[in-house]
Amino acid sequence: MAKTKRNVRAKAKSVVGAAKQKAQDMQANWRKDKLLHKTLTPKKTTTKKEKSEAKHKKLLNRFAETRKVRKEEQARKNREKTAVIGDLKPLRDALPSLQDIYKLVKTKQKDASEQTALAEPEVLLSANEKIRKKRTDMVNRVKSFEKLIKDKNFKKNPREVIASHVRNKYQAMEEDNDE
Repeated sequence: MAKTKRNVRAKAKSVVGAAKQKAQDMQANWRKDKLLHKTLTPKKTTTKKEKSEAKHKKLLNRFAETRKVRKEEQARKNREKTAVIGDLKPLRDALPSLQDIYKLVKTKQKDASEQTALAEPEVLLSANEKIRKKRTDMVNRVKSFEKLIKDKNFKKNPREVIASHVRNKYQAMEEDNDE
């Protein structure tokens, strides 16, 4: 009877071991599925050899890029050194002729001379007078700025005041151009 008990116990142990193994496999599969759902794709393991090959390819690509840039730079320098040779007729046709340029310059000179004749000659100022004029202009600007800062409307709504000033200035410039 002792022998049968041992056989039963051995069979029970083997069945329990198989059940444990099956449970562990099921848990591993469940973890794997859960991981798949989290990452959407399974993680790919790379070996040390594959990593070193990838680094090597990356290094070779970098060398190729620098070589390519160097060759392009040399080609650009060579193109700069070489003279333009070939059919220049399209270029000549695209450019205006010298006679057209001379006519254009002469008409501009005539227009400029007419305008200077019509304009009042400006009085040349001495150095002291120029300094005095600049100083008075600066003082006037400072006074107007102080007046603007003290203005009640500016304190209430500065953007509106500036916008109206710009509008008025623009209208005055247009009126001057029209006259």
